[in-house]
Amino acid sequence: MKAKSFGACLALFILGVLISRRGSEPKTMGGTPETNDYPVFSEEPPDSVLSDTMLAGYAGETTSATEDLEMIARYIDSVFLLVKDRDTADYSTNEDLVLFLHGSNSHRLPFLAKNAKALNGTGQIVDRWDSPLILHPISRKLLELRSAGPDKIPYTEDDLLWPDREKPPAPHEVFQQRLDR
Repeated sequence: MKAKSFGACLALFILGVLISRRGSEPKTMGGTPETNDYPVFSEEPPDSVLSDTMLAGYAGETTSATEDLEMIARYIDSVFLLVKDRDTADYSTNEDLVLFLHGSNSHRLPFLAKNAKALNGTGQIVDRWDSPLILHPISRKLLELRSAGPDKIPYTEDDLLWPDREKPPAPHEVFQQRLDR
């Protein structure tokens, strides 16, 4: 009987100590770190994101229209490498892709700045002539991009297409196609 009473008292004491310590954090040898030294994950990430680096120079004087289209394609490929859980419905139109890149993705993270140079006033990804890019999801892993070209009329001879169907694929693209089979 004494052992049961002692055990019950000990259990209550331990429970009381645990409850009283709930919410307190252990102190470190160096003291509490400054909050601005570490990211706070409960806050929304800054607007400056992956696109700022990967799309630097987009539609600039030092790049061609073909390089711009490839730059956008490589950027989207990089985002797709990070966000594995996605569906072609997430990016079936230009507007859907922008929503996906602004944070409507499984990670709930923005990958495209709201003021990115690649966006027009209505929030569409545009080419250097300010025409919205046309998207064709070929598969879950491949997205075809079309620029209307300098005449700004889609599906004419001056359109730019990525991937370029007339250009033979690069060796790493052939390797990737073999892996995808």
